[in-house]
Amino acid sequence: MIRVVMFDLGMTLIDAQNRPFAHVAHALETISTYKTKDGKPLRSCLVSDFTMPTPPITVQKKRALFDQYLDILGRTGLRPLFEPVNRRVTLSTQAGVLKPDRKVFETAVRRLRVRATLEECLFVTESSAHISAARQALHMRALQFASTGQPPFDFDDWSLFPALIAQFLEG
Repeated sequence: MIRVVMFDLGMTLIDAQNRPFAHVAHALETISTYKTKDGKPLRSCLVSDFTMPTPPITVQKKRALFDQYLDILGRTGLRPLFEPVNRRVTLSTQAGVLKPDRKVFETAVRRLRVRATLEECLFVTESSAHISAARQALHMRALQFASTGQPPFDFDDWSLFPALIAQFLEG
């Protein structure tokens, strides 16, 4: 059963100029109404690699980097879809490791405050390396978005995404 959908931001939800791909906002709004098999709301969050703080690592440095990321997210127009950001946005900065390390995804689940195993999470990204690691090492479900249209990919049109998620929820 899928309980959580985790999204990468760059080149998955937004392009290189930080503009959302066509139909992203509508897809995110649509799946926010979905329920899991047990009738609970489907949760979603962002899980992104971002600048790692320089040593010594302090809470202030991590907060400043998180604020920089939120500024980017705000300029995309997608921030309202991930409020409250303190629960629904997790950066590698906060976990202390880069994706696809297990700790980043576990940190995201913990911040989201949902009871879910990684096997109950679906990860959506453009990175084929992250897709492979999520599927093989972490036993997560994963979908690869292709912003370039170059195979392999699972989908390249965000208007199709709600139907894909519905299939996962139906089993």
